[in-house]
Amino acid sequence: MATHKPTSILIIHGAYFLPNAWHSFSDQLRQAGLVVDCPRLPTCADNRPPTATIKDDTAAVHQSAQRLIDGGHSILVLAHSYGGMVASEAITPELYANSDSNDGKGVVALILLSTWLVQPGDSLTGLIGKYGFQCKVDLGDNGDGTVFAKNAAESFYNDAESKEAEGFALRNVTHNILAASGEISGAPWKDLPTTYIHCSRDLAIMLPLQQSMVQDAVNTGGKIITKTLDSGHCPFLTQPEAVLQIIKHAGGQ
Repeated sequence: MATHKPTSILIIHGAYFLPNAWHSFSDQLRQAGLVVDCPRLPTCADNRPPTATIKDDTAAVHQSAQRLIDGGHSILVLAHSYGGMVASEAITPELYANSDSNDGKGVVALILLSTWLVQPGDSLTGLIGKYGFQCKVDLGDNGDGTVFAKNAAESFYNDAESKEAEGFALRNVTHNILAASGEISGAPWKDLPTTYIHCSRDLAIMLPLQQSMVQDAVNTGGKIITKTLDSGHCPFLTQPEAVLQIIKHAGGQ
């Protein structure tokens, strides 16, 4: 639970998603009294061939956090899927609310919503080498450095009605296949109160892999508690009220 109640929430969306996937949930957060920012990650710009890397995503999120701090806000960061890797790189100590210069403004807590949780010094490739590719996403390769989810409706939205899932899938975009290939250096989950939301029916990052990543993080000093939802990969779409309650608890409400 956050030591200071957040006044804002910074959403870091996943690799094949856009901020518009979060619009409805963002409205609920605003109704709960929070300022919401969800910057578009440059690797999700649908550029072919791709022109951005995780460094560009990191810069975009870091800048958004700094703008919220400059606006006087304490921040809860909510990262989803690939967004967890971006959070590890972007949420650096100078953004923390307890840093000497921020006087209570800044990041107070972190929520990881079925994210890739990679140890510092490791990479997604190393993680998959250790635990296997526990993922049912059928990736299509455009041959230009971008990939896409051929079965997005089934793998990302399997707990939604089929027509609704197909509608959600139409919003998905391509992603730079190399964006998540580099070594991760940061671990804000060692410093900040962190909640990892397990999604038990997730086919994109399957539950045993979620659990293994969290256990590795706890074993190396992670300040992580867990919550579990009986959902697929995107409960902010299919179970928004349940996610909202976890956010309120993490924020001390």
